[in-house]
Amino acid sequence: MLVADRLPAKPERAFILGGGRFGSSAAFKISRRWPSCRIKLIDSQPELPASIPGEHQPGTDAIKFLKDNYKSFSPDTLIVPCIPVHVAFKWVLSHFGFSIPVPIRLMELLPGAVTGRDGCIYCSLSDFVCPADCTEPEGVCSVTGKKRNEPLFKTLQKNGLKAYSTIVVRSAQLLPGVGAVTVRQLAALLTEVRKKKGRYLIGTASRCHGVIHGFVH
Repeated sequence: MLVADRLPAKPERAFILGGGRFGSSAAFKISRRWPSCRIKLIDSQPELPASIPGEHQPGTDAIKFLKDNYKSFSPDTLIVPCIPVHVAFKWVLSHFGFSIPVPIRLMELLPGAVTGRDGCIYCSLSDFVCPADCTEPEGVCSVTGKKRNEPLFKTLQKNGLKAYSTIVVRSAQLLPGVGAVTVRQLAALLTEVRKKKGRYLIGTASRCHGVIHGFVH
């Protein structure tokens, strides 16, 4: 299953998870493109540089913040993950269930697959470091100019394992170098996993990069 959504053409509210290099860059880009968008940065650090646009909420666990507050957010509210965790997976895990390792045999089905320390698998269509302002064009790599027949989120969706239910959250590009999901997607993911107990592969992917974790409840 693919959990996708169309990002709002003129976002009214964006929560950026993480105020470091990528989070601060996202805040500047969003504020320049949509000055009226209400930006809030959530970060576990005790303080954030005052120069970063938007409201700041330091000293806060991003996943716990989402869990405690998401029901008060509009479905179109943007979540911009800029922390070194798989937000969609941690989101589900914060509600119920347990983490399990992703079977290594899945690596044979995914491009550029490498294992992570916590039993996840990372995958990518690129064998190089992508530019920070990549526009993620459809069907072609912006760096090499080579054709790409299938976006990675579709590859993840169709290459699950029989003993697992596979759910992939589509991370869409909001601006060059800035990916986002909506609160509607997070709610839909949680609803889908709650439908039945069992083993799951939960992934998040853009056109070119992805991560997948194992989950059971």
